[in-house]
Amino acid sequence: MKNIGLFFAFILTAAFVYIFGYNNPIIAINFGDYHYNLDLFVYALFAFLFGISVGALLMLRGFFDASDNYKKLKRQYEKTSIGADDSDLKVKTLENKINTLEEALKKALEK
Repeated sequence: MKNIGLFFAFILTAAFVYIFGYNNPIIAINFGDYHYNLDLFVYALFAFLFGISVGALLMLRGFFDASDNYKKLKRQYEKTSIGADDSDLKVKTLENKINTLEEALKKALEK
């Protein structure tokens, strides 16, 4: 199911290359005094690659945010698990002290 998006992206990319590669009109681009004549395919390919680059950079930002959140949650989990271990140790220590006091009380009452 997760590969369906990849499959559709591949099909759309192949259609893009076929359509703009088959129809090859010229487009004029002017930047001030500079004049360029580019094929429509090259122009569209630049726009396509620019869009992919911007999308990748936006996803990279989200990846780093998710990574930071994961590290924070991991540290919080480690702190709580250490606290739980300490609590268990304290409970066992108190139970041992209670047992010792009960034994001492029994011995004191027997005398």
